[in-house]
Amino acid sequence: MKNKMTQMIVEGGIVIALAKILSLITLFKMPLGGSVTLCSRLPLIIFAIRWGAKSAFPICAIYGLVDMLIGGYIIHPMQAILDYILSYGAMCLSGLNNQKKDLKDHIAFIILAYIVSGLFNIISGYIFFKDMTTALEAGFKNFITYDIIYNYSFLLADMLILLIIFAISYKRLKALIFRK
Repeated sequence: MKNKMTQMIVEGGIVIALAKILSLITLFKMPLGGSVTLCSRLPLIIFAIRWGAKSAFPICAIYGLVDMLIGGYIIHPMQAILDYILSYGAMCLSGLNNQKKDLKDHIAFIILAYIVSGLFNIISGYIFFKDMTTALEAGFKNFITYDIIYNYSFLLADMLILLIIFAISYKRLKALIFRK
């Protein structure tokens, strides 16, 4: 048991480092925060599937903290928790069915993880960044509609790239994920 715990912690540290390195490869940056990266969340997802959601939450949350400390934008402690720690922590949901080896099962939970991650960003946006001027300039009469579309627009693009790469490489990843 001790060796498994050590292995999990070491892999967690590697995953956090890999995710941060991949986050530096930005394909598109949104004007008011958020970006599309080259699968920066993929190491977190692989870890979640490999070790399960419960074990992955601290690793995903720590990654959010690292991302916040290295290039984050914070206006309030609760906003930092929502936008970074809980939003990235939600990626652990990818590991809810970590015993299954079918690609489509994993894709469903990856999508769930992105949806929940985005919900934390939307809540943060509504509480801390509510600016009707920006929403009106973008053609929206309702801030919550603008907030949802803004946040899910880049998360959807990020997720689609990740899912394509995950699906293409799943056959090889499966050997890595399910070997402990």
